[in-house]
Amino acid sequence: MSDGTRRVGLLRTAIVLALVFDVLAAIVLVRARPIAFTLFMFIAQPMLAVALVLLGGVVLTELGGKRPS
Repeated sequence: MSDGTRRVGLLRTAIVLALVFDVLAAIVLVRARPIAFTLFMFIAQPMLAVALVLLGGVVLTELGGKRPS
């Protein structure tokens, strides 16, 4: 697997995790039931943190790989 393909895979993973976070946040916004809020707190927020770390890692890798000509 090439380096570019790996970066695209990491970006897709980050997007999917962020979308799942958004869905769970919308569920909590519409119906604030205890189980939905618990799932949001213990599953959705760590998933968003992982998505942000993945995105930051890919961005820093891209910035580090660019050399001025």
